[in-house]
Amino acid sequence: MDYSILLVDDEADIHELMSLFLEMDEGHTFIMDSAEDGRAGVEMYSKLSQEGRKPDIVLMDLRMPVMGGVEATGQILDSDPGANIYLFTAYTKTEVETDALEAGAKGTLNKSTDWNQTVGAIVDILESS
Repeated sequence: MDYSILLVDDEADIHELMSLFLEMDEGHTFIMDSAEDGRAGVEMYSKLSQEGRKPDIVLMDLRMPVMGGVEATGQILDSDPGANIYLFTAYTKTEVETDALEAGAKGTLNKSTDWNQTVGAIVDILESS
């Protein structure tokens, strides 16, 4: 199955690692778009949606320059209440995670987890959507 992912994160290494591990997953094809901060993520989500390529899942970091994940999550959900946003952060069990979940994020994937497990969790989320 083909899935589209929008990864919103300010660390270039995270984008590279995610891309590499998604490529290693057998049985699924992933198209990954990237944004380096929350504002760019909101803009990219809008652009992809207008092009008929709405992401199947948005992986949203919390702490980024320009605009953080809480505000970006809220803005994306304001424009598309059906957006499938999951937090992708090392800041689990924090106030900022709680704020993002209250803003409408559906759950959290911990960046500190093994990358193969992360891809497995993403697949599970996508297959159950």
